[in-house]
Amino acid sequence: MSRFLNNLNFKLKTVIILNILVVTLSSLSFASNWDKTDKILFGIFTATTAIDYLQTNYVHSPRRKVTKYRDAYNERNPIVKSGVKEFGTGFIPVYFGGCILSGWYISDKLKSRNRKILLSALVLLETIVIVDNKNKGVGLNFKF
Repeated sequence: MSRFLNNLNFKLKTVIILNILVVTLSSLSFASNWDKTDKILFGIFTATTAIDYLQTNYVHSPRRKVTKYRDAYNERNPIVKSGVKEFGTGFIPVYFGGCILSGWYISDKLKSRNRKILLSALVLLETIVIVDNKNKGVGLNFKF
């Protein structure tokens, strides 16, 4: 029972943190000079970052099933790799929350044209990472 509560507690905390970030940042963006395209791009960036977070969390989970892809995945992000090694898997939601927060902060300081370029580049980067993870067997068929 304790293991179930700890697991539920971690998932609940993660979902709450990501939701608070998205709602807070979105509402702050609505108050500034963001147009509809900027808001949509930020929403897509947040969604792709959340998918990357879930994939990374799954890969570093000690409960994942052993598959033929187990050794195929090698964490390429040096910050996540050293953070998980040093602090454990609790570092993963902190890192991705920081990514969303810094993505919003930097985007909010830019002019609309540059904001679109930055957010488009971030979405492209996250999409490449998600597809690469899928090709290595992580995919989107994990349990949350």
